[in-house]
Amino acid sequence: MHDDTLSHHEFDTEPFTASELTAIMGYRKAIEGIPDAIMETTAAEMGAAATAFGPAAAKSLLTDHGDALNTWFLALDQALAELLTCTTESTRYSTAAGRFLTAEAAAYHRARQHFEHTTTVFLLGRDTTPLIGNYPRFTSSLNLPMQCLEDE
Repeated sequence: MHDDTLSHHEFDTEPFTASELTAIMGYRKAIEGIPDAIMETTAAEMGAAATAFGPAAAKSLLTDHGDALNTWFLALDQALAELLTCTTESTRYSTAAGRFLTAEAAAYHRARQHFEHTTTVFLLGRDTTPLIGNYPRFTSSLNLPMQCLEDE
């Protein structure tokens, strides 16, 4: 199934092949819900879970998210293998597949960084409130015109 979110990877190049689309749909199915679940979890929510249900609940949530990241990693690794085009002349990724994989790898690494930041803040009991906190807030990019680090 092709959709608009894939179209920008095909800009000014050959469209995805049927086998590439099959691999992408398998990848998407494998990670369904994982990126949002990880990116929406905060240290405050971890603390609320620990307060309401005990430390074991917060540990369980962290473990579940760690398992989800591993599922995502394995799905991305499988997509890397399945999107590779092998012919007698060469072994390579199509331009569209390369763009898709690059974007997905960036999303995975950003989510992993978010998970590690959230886990650190929660386990160390740190405060990320700007100017008054005792731990830096989550950032993932540099905005030179505004002279600041920010979260995309």
